[in-house]
Amino acid sequence: MRTNIYLFILLIFPFTTLFGQSNTTVFDQANAAYNGGNYSLAIEKYESILNDKLHSAEVYFNLGNAHYRLGNVAESVYYFEQAKRLDPMDKTILNNSSFANNMTQDAIDKLPETQIDLLQQKVLAFLTLDQWTIITLVFAWMGALLFFMYRWNNHIRFKRLFFSLAIIFVLTTLVSLGLTQSKLALNSIQKAVIFEREIEIWGEPNTRADILFLLHEGTVVEVVDALEGWSKVKLANGSEGWIQNSGIKRLN
Repeated sequence: MRTNIYLFILLIFPFTTLFGQSNTTVFDQANAAYNGGNYSLAIEKYESILNDKLHSAEVYFNLGNAHYRLGNVAESVYYFEQAKRLDPMDKTILNNSSFANNMTQDAIDKLPETQIDLLQQKVLAFLTLDQWTIITLVFAWMGALLFFMYRWNNHIRFKRLFFSLAIIFVLTTLVSLGLTQSKLALNSIQKAVIFEREIEIWGEPNTRADILFLLHEGTVVEVVDALEGWSKVKLANGSEGWIQNSGIKRLN
């Protein structure tokens, strides 16, 4: 009951933020339309902000909410997924995204994951790729600075201190570098959302092949290959097949 009330509040009062005067006005107009129950107008306003190349988790989140209120399954899932890519740790986005996924027809179980994999996912989700890169560079520069201070200091006590700290920062840099590379690999995974109400998944990239299974709107898939109007997709349970590009919308 508490969760339902929480979602209700979030759906009534969308996120607010600043984009500069002109787009802030549009954002406020979109929020006003949303709060007034005119979800179609709100969507139009939010999308005009995206058309100005101003992408933010707040706009995607509000678009997901507006489509959710209209019962647009695929669009709602799509925009919540976009919001999660920009702010993967935001609990309100994660919460509403789970509600949108509950509207989908396909029930797909994920492959089992180890505790180490789950821990790594949580650590990687804590920061964006840019933030991991900055932290790695800071650690590297600190290690170099401390090593320089070790080389040019003649006091034995300080030399030991600087050397020890330099080793710590070098090791920390290596760990941070590994996490940054893992985050880069994670971000490079191409995902898409099914936008057809029902669509066939084929064994080969042509309609003469066997139909392996069906998918429905709102299901999130991983795109692992592409060929002349077709995409090879992989589900969370490991199943794979080919789908026509017209039936999916890729996440940026």
